[in-house]
Amino acid sequence: MSWRETLGVTEAAGESHAHNPHNAQKTAMQDNSADSADSASADAEETASRLLEALSDACRGLPITPAAVRDALALEDIEDWRKGEITRDTLAVFARSLVQRREMERGKRPTHYTERATCKHCGPIWLWFSGEVLGCPWCWNRVADRPIPRPDAVRCQDCAHFQRTDHPHLGHCAKGEPEAIAGLWDTDRRYCERYLPHPEPGDNDGSAGSEYLTKGEFAK
Repeated sequence: MSWRETLGVTEAAGESHAHNPHNAQKTAMQDNSADSADSASADAEETASRLLEALSDACRGLPITPAAVRDALALEDIEDWRKGEITRDTLAVFARSLVQRREMERGKRPTHYTERATCKHCGPIWLWFSGEVLGCPWCWNRVADRPIPRPDAVRCQDCAHFQRTDHPHLGHCAKGEPEAIAGLWDTDRRYCERYLPHPEPGDNDGSAGSEYLTKGEFAK
């Protein structure tokens, strides 16, 4: 005996279908929707599993986890990978770039950054080519107040963090760099990872230059 017969609704149910033939269609549509949802969920799980497998290969030998690389991917990136537009080699390059970025955030120079260059906003820097640039990968460190390794010594008088005292040549470092009791002599040259050149008129807060990074023009 069915649940309809037990509850005495067999005839009523039959009449309902007779008066509203769309009920059968609605039931079928609901079943199809449920099947579609289950199918989409299964596809998403399979995609996530295959992506982690690909990222495991990309991260082999690197101090970074597949999950960390996955979290750094944009949704568009994952979709492009799913469509085959991003190869495993590209994922490997991306993973290495993330590791390099982490090292740079700690103030470590990448091994292939062997050339002396000058950034308008960061001052003297290490890059993979020489010359002057308007923005550089070290700008991320500058904006986040992280250290920047220097290829050359710098002078305090040229630094935005140098705060002069009443003495014509002495001052103190706003970033707390080591100094004598009397302070720092403005023309002395020293190695300093906190050095930043004075912003030029029109630079406002000195954060200009990061626009070049958001476009990826200096990622290397």
